[in-house]
Amino acid sequence: MRLCFLFLFTLMIGSASAKDHTNEQQHRTIEVSGVGNILSVPDRFSFSLSIEQKGRVASELNKAIVEKTNYVVQALMKIGVDKKAIQSLQVQFNPWVEYNDNKREQKGFILTRQATVTLKTLTQYEQSIDAVLSLGVSHINEFSFTNSQADENYRGALKHSLLNAKQRATDMANVLGLKLAGVISISEQSTGDVAPKAMGMRQLQASESYQPGEMTTQARVKVIFALKESHN
Repeated sequence: MRLCFLFLFTLMIGSASAKDHTNEQQHRTIEVSGVGNILSVPDRFSFSLSIEQKGRVASELNKAIVEKTNYVVQALMKIGVDKKAIQSLQVQFNPWVEYNDNKREQKGFILTRQATVTLKTLTQYEQSIDAVLSLGVSHINEFSFTNSQADENYRGALKHSLLNAKQRATDMANVLGLKLAGVISISEQSTGDVAPKAMGMRQLQASESYQPGEMTTQARVKVIFALKESHN
């Protein structure tokens, strides 16, 4: 009976020791961050414009704005811009107020329609600027550019970020005489949203040649690796 008790006691100690050793192995991890970048050339260009009309009668203002907008759309379509690429965003209706000798005088109303134009080439952009300026549209703002393959570029950047994380973890483990045993968890630290590059808002008096250069799509990840002893 006593021998049986000693055997069970020894077995329990051995089991507890094995569990402690297993837990110790499970908690030996390394956590690293990885970054990946993909360079691309913009192939989508956009700008917004404002069409303004002043007058005393609201109904006449609306008619004039519609007419001016149609002229702008037709002019852009003549240079190859798709009608679907011209989007009317909003209409603003404000008092037309002027000051003479410090006296406030309301002369009527100002109706403004804003639109956004999206183009596929910089050549079209310059031609579009010339076209709308020739029609008396002087307020051109928020020129920006993006890449149509944004999702594909982000997936590529994500792959590079994972490879970067693995390489960093391997380098760190080698210094300590350890090896990677496997991946415990992966978390994505970026959203994949690529903010378009933008030029400052301004009034353009003539078209300007502009080279956008390259865009950078970046992905970031955090990876936790399990570690094991190196046998080298």
